[in-house]
Amino acid sequence: MSIMRRLVSFYAKRKEKSIDEVLDKSIELSEEKLMSILDRHKDTLVGRRYCFDEITTPDEFRQKVPLSDYRSMKPYFDLTYDDPNGGILTKDPVYWYLKTSGSAGKPKKLPATKKGLEDVSSVTALAWMAFMNAEPENPKIVDGTLITFGAAPDLGSINGVKVGYATGVYARNQNPLFQRLIEPGEDVFNIDDMDRKMRTYAELMATRDVTGIQGITTLSLALVRRMQNQYGPWLLDRLAGTKHESRIRDALRDDGTLDVGELWPNLRLLLASGIDPDPYREWISKTLPNVTLWNLYGASEGVFAGQLLSDLEGMQLFTNTNYFEFIPEDQASQENPDVIPLSDVKAGNRYEIVITNVQGYYRYRIGDMVTFESIDPYTIRSIGRCENVVNLAGEKITEDQVAKAIQQTAEKTGYEVLDYSVVGIIEESRGHYAIAAMFQQDSVDAVEFVTAYEEAMKRINPEFRGSRETGAIGPTVLYRMNSSAFERRVRTHHLQAKPVPLTTETDVLSICEAI
Repeated sequence: MSIMRRLVSFYAKRKEKSIDEVLDKSIELSEEKLMSILDRHKDTLVGRRYCFDEITTPDEFRQKVPLSDYRSMKPYFDLTYDDPNGGILTKDPVYWYLKTSGSAGKPKKLPATKKGLEDVSSVTALAWMAFMNAEPENPKIVDGTLITFGAAPDLGSINGVKVGYATGVYARNQNPLFQRLIEPGEDVFNIDDMDRKMRTYAELMATRDVTGIQGITTLSLALVRRMQNQYGPWLLDRLAGTKHESRIRDALRDDGTLDVGELWPNLRLLLASGIDPDPYREWISKTLPNVTLWNLYGASEGVFAGQLLSDLEGMQLFTNTNYFEFIPEDQASQENPDVIPLSDVKAGNRYEIVITNVQGYYRYRIGDMVTFESIDPYTIRSIGRCENVVNLAGEKITEDQVAKAIQQTAEKTGYEVLDYSVVGIIEESRGHYAIAAMFQQDSVDAVEFVTAYEEAMKRINPEFRGSRETGAIGPTVLYRMNSSAFERRVRTHHLQAKPVPLTTETDVLSICEAI
């Protein structure tokens, strides 16, 4: 056993107690965190306005402090741009501004403190250590290279405080133990051009013993897809005459595709974050059969949940660094919704998540919906955006429902979905849905796929069943993507841009052909 593996294994075992506390004492930890946040920031502009020093219980917190979102918080953010030295949202000075991709509008620059980034690092490490403890062989990943997909951490500054993308900033501030294992460096993070960045990663990963992949999951999946279907001959030419040539040649199939499972025989971990990976599981399981998909849920505002258990689908809430509240799904669009504490949520129900953390977010609506898989321990999955609902005839289809239907369709038909977007269209007074999808297989039976999809959606959404059976919605149509819609979105937005699984915009169909 290598020294590094022995060190990581020892560190992972020491973290078991912290993991157990998060699993067993969620409510207690969460309320303790809330009180410590209020005490820490009571002398700030926001703390004085809402009398943090008088709040002694979570109920009083809910009564005194209103719900907030980016729009209501923006005046405070603007004040930090002028004076980043602390005293507005947090007692701590702004350490970094985290720039969002602008996928859902204009990019934002959100203040982050050193204490907040330490919390992010600590809970990210918990998820890593939980993976290490899950199987005796898992610590072997430190004997190879952990590839991180990130965006630039340093894009400039505001009043002397750096501005950067969260994935790059989080990587720079990660646990020093893991920083030693991670590649590439920030020179690659700083590459903005999608194609050049992908080829740089491809060449790196073709010359390393890759054991883990983390970071921007949509980019890592896009690269695996390119390695599999496009880059094989190019890499063979690029690495001709080097010690790596035989490795590429052995993994290259006669049809020019690359067997990435053979190329990376020791790849054990894909740490997924930023998207719901379920629709891609069929493809991942066939392409990388030895990989464990481990989940992490975070944003520019913090990291909120991660997988701490290997035998339970979903992610456990990080109640040691966040105080959580929830808005029932059917009230998320109301002006004054009911807000319930973590102790009142029910398994199987879907909620909008509301966070409070040391970064200066107080009862903050980040705009995400989550489904509780379990309440013992508190486990969530199926992350999706609140506002993304398509309603052609009363069926109100959500991102979560589409993701589940695509996953079930892929499992039933065996077709490997690489990219997808479901489009709601109204033509000649009647609506229908179009599935734009990219497949690993060359030949796809459209009738089989659409039938399986509609059967799945009817099970998931009874209103869709009624609308289809009464003819209020027309038959679903399948289109095949000629190129990845997500990669096109990255080029027009940014590397941190997220896929669009559900939309009424028909632009995606311009890169498709009917099947």
